[in-house]
Amino acid sequence: MFLAIIVAVVFIGAAFSIAAIRGNMTASRMESLLVQAREIAFLASRVGDSTLSDYLNIDTPTMSYLQWKAQTVFEDYGAYILIVDRNGRVMDNMMTTMQKNPDTVQSLSASDVADVLREVLTGKEIQTRIINAQSGVIFTVAVPWVQAGRVLGAVFIHTSAQLIEAEYRGIMLQVMLGFSLAFILALLSAAFYTRAIVKPLTVITRAAEAMSRGDFKQKAQVVGVDEVRQLAGAFNVMSEKLEQVEENRRDFVANVSHELRSPVTSIHGFVEGMLDGTIPQEDHKRYLEIVNDETLRLKSLIQDLLQLSRLDKGVDKLHLTVYDINESIRRVLIGRMPDIEEKKLNVHLEFEREPCLVHADQDRITQVLHNLVDNALKFVAEQGNLTICTFMVHDIVSVSVCNDGPPILEADQPHIFDRFYKADKAHTSGKGTGLGLSICKQIVEMHGQTIRLLPGGEGVTFLFTLKAGEPPARRDPGQGKERTGTDGESV
Repeated sequence: MFLAIIVAVVFIGAAFSIAAIRGNMTASRMESLLVQAREIAFLASRVGDSTLSDYLNIDTPTMSYLQWKAQTVFEDYGAYILIVDRNGRVMDNMMTTMQKNPDTVQSLSASDVADVLREVLTGKEIQTRIINAQSGVIFTVAVPWVQAGRVLGAVFIHTSAQLIEAEYRGIMLQVMLGFSLAFILALLSAAFYTRAIVKPLTVITRAAEAMSRGDFKQKAQVVGVDEVRQLAGAFNVMSEKLEQVEENRRDFVANVSHELRSPVTSIHGFVEGMLDGTIPQEDHKRYLEIVNDETLRLKSLIQDLLQLSRLDKGVDKLHLTVYDINESIRRVLIGRMPDIEEKKLNVHLEFEREPCLVHADQDRITQVLHNLVDNALKFVAEQGNLTICTFMVHDIVSVSVCNDGPPILEADQPHIFDRFYKADKAHTSGKGTGLGLSICKQIVEMHGQTIRLLPGGEGVTFLFTLKAGEPPARRDPGQGKERTGTDGESV
């Protein structure tokens, strides 16, 4: 396509250039011949009258100059000069010129010359083209020669179109040479540009084919024109994402296999021991309780996996309502009071607004609160502190859950929302599936909001946002902070 465009542009440009040069040179030559014809007509008017034969044998300076002028015009322009009187008689001393260019003279038509002569004798200057079947186009310039106010005759200058074309043929060759060089340069540039596009695309195509076979480590070189560089960059980002997805998939399968294998192995071992008598009858109840716990753990894992799958596919839709997030927090804490009292924790509730209305799916956000509170209780020491805050900025409500337990290591922080990832594995004591925070992240993002781990400080603080259920209003100075002790009473 590039080559076709270049060829078309070169040929069209060359054609227009040649036509323009040809037209300009022809017009310039005709104008020069017209000037020469006027000068010869002036000399003729000084030499003779209506009967030029009286001066044929007179060697006067004017006649000599006229003859020299005619000869010079013929040599310079290759033109045939004809001087006639009103009766059509030719000045005989011009016959030498006629003899040097017989083809042009013979190609002239007497009728055409007569027609032009009649028009010139009226006092007009003529520039015309006479087309002859044998010799082609003849350019003719004719001007009257006047003496004492009377038109006594005419001066004709005839030249063949071939003679004019011969003069600008060299220029045409230069023009064609210039366009040929431009064509070669454009062709090389197009080839280089095309290669800069095609070669990286070929590399990307091969990399894409390799990725289709499961090799997600393929990368494309970011080279070539800007568009191809952008494509290569996007391809590399996609490759990294797919590689990460594939790695997550393998980790997911491995983690699921591990999480499922542990309770299944435990259940199978205890049941087999009871069946073959290895475990005595009196210990069956104790081991059946362990089997029941492992079954509940397995059931919880499967439920979490199913929920994550439904969230990923968008099967479960949000049921948005306006409700008080503070009240949901109180209910979650009331449900965990046995654990709170067992560890003798100090619970602090800091609510900027009361009530604090949000526009969200109450059941889903309650699940988020359960998971965050469960994590906070799991890793806090006895007689530690659990703090839950709500505050509003513009039309966004922020909820933070904080404990003063051991902080999460910096190496673990980027992965805490990954599935099956357990930060500081030593603290888990074999409990949990590593899916709670992943579920929280999915639910919050379904609401179009964010959840994150706040950096720095003592302990661990998670913060998530929700859309406010009412426009922000000025805080009532009478609204204070509510604190709840271990006995559940407001302080």
